[in-house]
Amino acid sequence: MSRPQRGAETQPPARTAREVVEAKEQAMLAASRAVVELFVERGTNDFTIRELAAHAGVSERSFYRYFPRKEDVVRPFLTAGAARIATELTERPPGEPLQTSLAVIWAASWAATHVEQLRQLYRVLRTSEGFRAQWFQIMADSERLWADAIAARLGLEPRSHQAALAAAVVSAAARLSTVDYGEAGHGESPAELFATALAMVGPRLFTAPGSPPPAPVRESTDAGRA
Repeated sequence: MSRPQRGAETQPPARTAREVVEAKEQAMLAASRAVVELFVERGTNDFTIRELAAHAGVSERSFYRYFPRKEDVVRPFLTAGAARIATELTERPPGEPLQTSLAVIWAASWAATHVEQLRQLYRVLRTSEGFRAQWFQIMADSERLWADAIAARLGLEPRSHQAALAAAVVSAAARLSTVDYGEAGHGESPAELFATALAMVGPRLFTAPGSPPPAPVRESTDAGRA
């Protein structure tokens, strides 16, 4: 029987491919969050890659590997928010009307609870066409996540037209609530704007086939504060 190599018993086990991917994703999210906080704090995105990498605590080489373009740096932070909303949607009480669930979840999201930071971030990103395009692309990409969550809630096929249309409506409502508040910065909050947009759509779209339609969602955030 061969003897183990000296020090082998103290070496950590090799990570699996999935663990390596997850570690990279967490590192990217941490760097993205740090940069977004910097943009909000300083009110500008006018930083060099060297400055952004240093602030995020990664090397320039790692920064470029994570974010091939400067605009890509906001993607993990914003995408994580959309993914969290989709996950929370599947965890809401099954008997709760879907429109109510969506309004409650959005009211508790970062965009709705950090309104001043949202307004500052939107103003920072809109100064650059590349960053502004990234913002809207992430909103569009999130539709797939929401479609899957909506389909699961309503017992639909994941690729059904109803789930796809409902997700498109949710995406549009989210986009309008953030853009309208970011540009105006007063009046209705993002949560109120989102709920109002959903209330404009009939409940049939958000109801499982064959089920009686629920009462329309209220055009306020009262449900979110319950």
